[in-house]
Amino acid sequence: MSNTGTPGDPEANSLHPSSEACTVKLIGILLYDGFSLLGAGTLAEALHIANELQSGREGARVTYSVRFMSARGGAIACSSSVCVWTERLGGQRFRGFDALYVAGGTGVNRSATDEGLIELLTIACSQSEVVGSFGNGGVLLAAAGIARRDWASVQRSGQGPSTQKATPSTERGDALISSLALIKRDLGYDAAVAVADRLTSSNDQHLPIMLSTFGTTTLADKAKESARWLEQNCARSISVGDAARTVAMSERNFLRLFKREMGLTPSQHLLRARLDLSCELLAKSDLPIDKIARRAGLTNGERFSKIFRKRFAMSPSEYRLRKKSDDTV
Repeated sequence: MSNTGTPGDPEANSLHPSSEACTVKLIGILLYDGFSLLGAGTLAEALHIANELQSGREGARVTYSVRFMSARGGAIACSSSVCVWTERLGGQRFRGFDALYVAGGTGVNRSATDEGLIELLTIACSQSEVVGSFGNGGVLLAAAGIARRDWASVQRSGQGPSTQKATPSTERGDALISSLALIKRDLGYDAAVAVADRLTSSNDQHLPIMLSTFGTTTLADKAKESARWLEQNCARSISVGDAARTVAMSERNFLRLFKREMGLTPSQHLLRARLDLSCELLAKSDLPIDKIARRAGLTNGERFSKIFRKRFAMSPSEYRLRKKSDDTV
């Protein structure tokens, strides 16, 4: 499965390990005649973006090698008659995967009766760390008696009603959720958010909210993830209720948890994040005070100046002058 190799061609990395700090994750997507290209394409695109975002990074990194698989290999036609070249599931080179996903599609019920495919899928899933599906691809997993095991499925099974409403039920939505959960696990929250930003519109708020809770198994994890979400979104107009929904909790329970784990209230943490952002903008830009206030989520220059002076015992303009003089010394 995972291999450490030199940066470059993913296939070379997976087959020829070396001492350089690049871990390659082998991701398989099982296709069959009549599969839907939408989910498979979305997952492949998300992981390609994750690789791109790491391309200039120094030191240890994780890259993804995506492989389209089928029972016999060769060309497989999707539901819109586009053919995709696949490799044979169970072949010598691909016995197990870091993650294996089953595509949905109009041909899934027919494929579920293919005993040879089911046998190969059963073996491959037993040797793969993560197993998931898109759309109705779960029909194949059910035929093989295999349960999903990935962060996306774990999170969905534990969601409250308000979060569940926001869960996309489309094949593309399933693929997005699965890929972002995988990226968050391997590369962290920030990397997953960066990929989500490239793939979704600014109105797709359900994905960042769900992303915050993937892999959070303890109350302390939930508090830390919500704190990170507040920091990431401090420039927007957000409420305590928004933050509570990121971890599928009531406002009352969320307030108690956050104060206990973080030592301050969500509103105090949000204000700190906004002031940190404003300090960075003051030091590194020549933007007017009013514009900095808006970019830091602090409404207007007058309110911003009042809060800033109370916290730092100086005005934003005085802070800027001091930072500029420090930099020239």
